[in-house]
Order: sequence, then C-alpha cells, then structure tokens
Amino acid sequence: MSLSNGEIYINEKKLNKMKLSIIRSEQKNLKTREKSDSEMVDLIRRIISDEVKKNY
Repeated sequence: MSLSNGEIYINEKKLNKMKLSIIRSEQKNLKTREKSDSEMVDLIRRIISDEVKKNY
C-alpha cells in the first residue's frame, strides 16, 4: 500500500511471516535437494504472492 507522499507502508507481520516461510523452505531444500534453483525461485515468488493476498 502506497502513501500519498511517496512513502510505502510495509506490514511487518506479513513481512516476518514471508521471511520465516522462505527461510524454512530454503533450509529444507538444502537438506533434501528436492527442488532445483528455478523451482525454489518459483516457490519463493508463490510464498510472497500468497502472503500479500492474505488479509489480517
């Protein structure tokens, strides 16, 4: 959400949830090597997209 004077509002709760989810996914993939780099990029994009769409 943008503010009128050019500043951007960041929902800290959403940001922290996204970071935690991304870190967990990365850690899991480091252990299992289940996903390729491009699959991980897609997963991270999906995590971000899904979290932005949620309403708190």
